[in-house]
Amino acid sequence: MKSALSENHRYGLPMVVIHWLMALGILTAFAVGLYMVDIPGITPFKLKLFNWHKWLGVTLFTLVLLRMVVRMVSKTPKYPAHWGHNTVLFAKLGHFALYVLMLGVPTFGYLYSLASGFPVVWFGVIELPVLIDKDPGLKDLFKTLHELSAKGLVFLVAGHVLMALKHHFMDKDRVLGRMIPGAKVD
Repeated sequence: MKSALSENHRYGLPMVVIHWLMALGILTAFAVGLYMVDIPGITPFKLKLFNWHKWLGVTLFTLVLLRMVVRMVSKTPKYPAHWGHNTVLFAKLGHFALYVLMLGVPTFGYLYSLASGFPVVWFGVIELPVLIDKDPGLKDLFKTLHELSAKGLVFLVAGHVLMALKHHFMDKDRVLGRMIPGAKVD
């Protein structure tokens, strides 16, 4: 007997690759962000970390836009038939919140950098548009929004991981295999 995941049971390779690149990038950006703000004073190393953090943020923003396009043009697996309405609703709300924060965190960081008077030059080559002038009031606002949304994103990512593990190990519905190449899903 085939399981509910047998038909249309996996995400395509582009979605899987983007998913894992983003997971690694989000955790790296968060770790670098926490580390760099605790370095006292202004040092060449701290400035380098700030640039790497910004470059990673712009890259993640670009990846989430690409992910959205790939998701729109790809078939996505159906939810398991045994999931109830509330489980599906919470999964959809959780994914929606992840997308909102994956877009919001780098946007607030970008605006924070601009309001601080520092343009963002992606990989030191591509200068992004300066949308706002230096503004101490906006700097504080965007700094707060960037920090809070980053913490919210890490919280949601942790919840996403815990739910995937719960479904895999406790519920045994193997939805985790949808994003792991070679994993058994039926």
